[in-house]
Amino acid sequence: MQIISEKTLTGYDLTFPDENIKVSVGHLHVHSDGKLTGSLQFTLGKSGKVEPQFTFNFASDRTRSSLIKTFNEKYPEWQWLPIIDNLVAKVQELSKRGADDIIIQPVTTDIPKPGYFIKPLILKGVTNIIYGDKGVNKTTLCLMMLGLCAIGPDVADGDGINPSGLIPREKANVAMLDWENNPDNTRYTISRLVNGGSIPYFELPYRKCNLPLADDMENIGKFLYKHNANLVLIDSLGKAAGSDSHDSSGKNAALRFFECIDRFNIPGLTTLVIGQNSKDDTGRKTIFGSTFYTYYSRNIFRIQPQRQQPDESEMRIALIHEEANFSGKSSPIGFRIDYTEDSITVNAEAATVSQIYEGASQTKKILDYLKGGAKTLKEIQEVLDGVSYDNVRSLISKLKSRGLVIQVSRGSYGLPSDQAKF
Repeated sequence: MQIISEKTLTGYDLTFPDENIKVSVGHLHVHSDGKLTGSLQFTLGKSGKVEPQFTFNFASDRTRSSLIKTFNEKYPEWQWLPIIDNLVAKVQELSKRGADDIIIQPVTTDIPKPGYFIKPLILKGVTNIIYGDKGVNKTTLCLMMLGLCAIGPDVADGDGINPSGLIPREKANVAMLDWENNPDNTRYTISRLVNGGSIPYFELPYRKCNLPLADDMENIGKFLYKHNANLVLIDSLGKAAGSDSHDSSGKNAALRFFECIDRFNIPGLTTLVIGQNSKDDTGRKTIFGSTFYTYYSRNIFRIQPQRQQPDESEMRIALIHEEANFSGKSSPIGFRIDYTEDSITVNAEAATVSQIYEGASQTKKILDYLKGGAKTLKEIQEVLDGVSYDNVRSLISKLKSRGLVIQVSRGSYGLPSDQAKF
């Protein structure tokens, strides 16, 4: 019996051309006990009559026999025993089939290195997680980074640099899957970030989600494909992964979450996932839920707020690099976030005591150097021994926000007239 199969996000479309039957198999799931379940929907005959969708256990003789009996009674014009038997056998075969093998050949020159949308925070092609306590601006920071990636390095750098000091390395097609908030709240946050100068104007493809990712893959996939998304913000991990009533540790939900991301089959798909804090037996903070969230994520940052915040109109935080699979761990990245009802401004700021002292020393060097006239970022870097170009960019951003440095021309910075004798 001829069967033509076509892969879908969560299963297969199977066509029986000689019988003029099409079967959509979805939400395939191999359980820990070996059971294979999914949904079935039959389209029958030339008229295209569609049967209601139903769940099915492909490993159960009893379920198969019941379906054959039901369809024999409803549609006696077809021989349902061989059709259902071949359907079940084909689905079992396809569910065990892995990806095609390839040959990996190492290279000794021009070795391709992992890329970043924003280094070191968003590593391309993998799952990146930023997690922390409630109220530490996880979503705000991630929306800011999404906006920077949406507009790309030319606009983000523009005629100056944004106050956060974060510059994307390339433009991304962004999208947001939101289990936590709603469009109005998200629009409010983005609008305040734009008003505060943290990001230029950008438009965000957005989808409010209610079901866990594994239960709504087809619709979510259509949304991502429609917008050609390759950088997706997921807010947040717990609701996106869902739960399994038979798995108190949450292992199955975690594994299905990562499996779903792989199934989208979008080349270079990068996810930025917001997680919550938990504490282990030693008091160390970890990602809330299964340890598999840590094991299978490739780049993880934790947001650590300053113990005592100055006032309600600002917050100081640091991003602590906790896990890195393809790089060394970066130094803490600090921000000061200033609020009004109409604006949010994210400013680069030293994250540790040692960085604060280092920053003070570097500030004096920069201001002394600029007394000789406007300089480019590259020229400023040359007088700061061992400081990376990105860190110079952040330092200049901070000095610019404090009014100690001005932009003289594109890519060139100097002292304001009242600071010339600083």
